[in-house]
Amino acid sequence: MRKFAAVAVMITSLAAMPWSTANAAWPERPVTITVGFGAGGTTDVVARAVGELLSKELGQPVVVENRAGAGGAVATTALSKMPADGYNMVVTMSTTVALDPKLSKLTYDVGDFTYVAAAGEFPEAYISLPSRGWKNLKDAAAEGKGKELTIASNSALDKLVTAFIAKQEGIKLALVPTRSGAEVVTQVMGGHVDLGYSSGAYYPQAASGNLNVLAVLGEKRLESLPDVPTLKELGYDIASTNLIMFIAPKGLPADVEQKLTGAMEKVIRSETIADLLKRRSVNPTLAFGRELESMVKNHSEGYGRLVDATRGQ
Repeated sequence: MRKFAAVAVMITSLAAMPWSTANAAWPERPVTITVGFGAGGTTDVVARAVGELLSKELGQPVVVENRAGAGGAVATTALSKMPADGYNMVVTMSTTVALDPKLSKLTYDVGDFTYVAAAGEFPEAYISLPSRGWKNLKDAAAEGKGKELTIASNSALDKLVTAFIAKQEGIKLALVPTRSGAEVVTQVMGGHVDLGYSSGAYYPQAASGNLNVLAVLGEKRLESLPDVPTLKELGYDIASTNLIMFIAPKGLPADVEQKLTGAMEKVIRSETIADLLKRRSVNPTLAFGRELESMVKNHSEGYGRLVDATRGQ
């Protein structure tokens, strides 16, 4: 009877242990990072480099898989329904969470995730052929006052930003849909459109002088293109900071969130990832945990105002 009582006390004590102690062994199995886009792009390349280093930090394999669709929304929707146990993350663009739910009927919103880390900022920009003679986007807009200009487009974000600029300038910018940033570059290089929007596929051609970068969308200039002005510098009161972002389901246990975020911060601040971002012309805009969550929620509010400002365009 005494043995039974002792065992009963032990079981009761274990049941009463805080979750953080009971879960202290995390991770006990592989962690999966799902890329919301196809293989070979910047998001995918960054995810695989991060996964390799994260595996060493956590002492467990990190599996990286692709689940493309709907601009990252397919993978993000699936993540929102997964258990909050620290074994699944999605890497996507911050606009997938901050903007897309405002434009489509999605089953998630900005408050439905744990924000782990941002590894950098996409070098989004407007581009044209140097032969057009435009130094920046203002020059293109001036020419647009005499005729309609065509612009290669490939995202919901650039449609909104372009509509805002066209409204402010009182011009018509006809969107020509494309399937990717690479196709935008092809359309511009071939002279099929007047200008285009790209999230970074343009950089090799810009670096070689075969494309002209007219304006960048972020709050600050790109380190790799220091002479290119931002939209705000050109007088357009608008900016978009589109981050390469790692997120997990909402409600991670506090100790798991702390350990995962700490490991990710160590990995992303490493020289290996810094060198990779530089080679891909990604601005080193880094954020982690609550800081990142606050940033994305602020972006969401800003996109809401942008959607209202361009409604009917």
